[in-house]
Amino acid sequence: MIRSDSLRKAYHTLEAVRNVSFEVQDHEFIAILGPSGCGKSTLLRLIAGLEQPDSGTLQLHGKDISSPRHFLAPEHRRFGMVFQDFALFPHMSVAANVAYGVNGSRSEKQARVRELLELVGLPHLAEKMPHAISGGEQQRIAVARALAPRPQLILMDEPFSNLDYQLRVQLRRDIRRILKQEGVAAILVTHDQTEAITFSDRVFLMQSGTLVQTGNPEEVYRFPRTLWAAGFVGEANFLPVQKAGDQLETALGATPRISTGTPKTLMVRPEEIRLEPPDSAGVVGVVQDVEFSGPVKVLEVELPGEVLLSVHASPQSQWSVGDSLSVIAERTVMYDSEGRLLEAS
Repeated sequence: MIRSDSLRKAYHTLEAVRNVSFEVQDHEFIAILGPSGCGKSTLLRLIAGLEQPDSGTLQLHGKDISSPRHFLAPEHRRFGMVFQDFALFPHMSVAANVAYGVNGSRSEKQARVRELLELVGLPHLAEKMPHAISGGEQQRIAVARALAPRPQLILMDEPFSNLDYQLRVQLRRDIRRILKQEGVAAILVTHDQTEAITFSDRVFLMQSGTLVQTGNPEEVYRFPRTLWAAGFVGEANFLPVQKAGDQLETALGATPRISTGTPKTLMVRPEEIRLEPPDSAGVVGVVQDVEFSGPVKVLEVELPGEVLLSVHASPQSQWSVGDSLSVIAERTVMYDSEGRLLEAS
């Protein structure tokens, strides 16, 4: 559906997007994930046609829509936009906001508005004004308005960030279902890793204006290509690796050498560590802190050599500060001296 080839956009001396290439398929959900200032909103604006690239091209179904020489205006791209601040017209009713983007006769507009309000589950709010409905309801109406002209792609820039946690989770699920039901592709910009992973079919991970990794959510989480990616997408423990004959030594014990390179850092997720009684296999550590966070207990465990490890244990676990225990890594990932992925086991 969309193909980007070496897109670049700079503002004076700041290169916001650098040589970004990607493809988006019909009906696919993409999350552009990255920290503040990484260029993800600029990339979304380039796709929307709100910015023109300094170099590179953007194609829609094989035809150029953005390049330094050719530029298709945003209103001719058939893309819908959903913003962080909802951007509803305050002087129009809910129904009028949705009808704003609908083409056709009056009866066709009315039918489309009814259809969309039913789709987002808010037909009873048709005559309400935006200020009289909740933030979650406003965002549903913003989605309905974006869908009104039957776009082929919906672009969303941090659309859930102004909502409280529980509403954000529920609305994210609802909007994903609504967009899938309508059969449109979607691109979501977010700095929230959980949001990106749970919403998208594929994640585009950005750092300093570049795409550092693309893949389905499980690939990006389980096989991060760089140390930076491993630390940004989820929690991670990083341990130095040293050669010891035919073995590799870490604070978690020895492991066989690998054939793909020379590992310098081992990464292990807190939830991929098993804790056993101290007479079990594994390295013995001492619990330094226990924090109950609802779904898990977060333990800080000190290993030999004063190495601290974060571990996610069951909320029913009975470990206490000062307890000795055996620490067993169930899955690890190795990186070389440049922070590049070598092997996952």
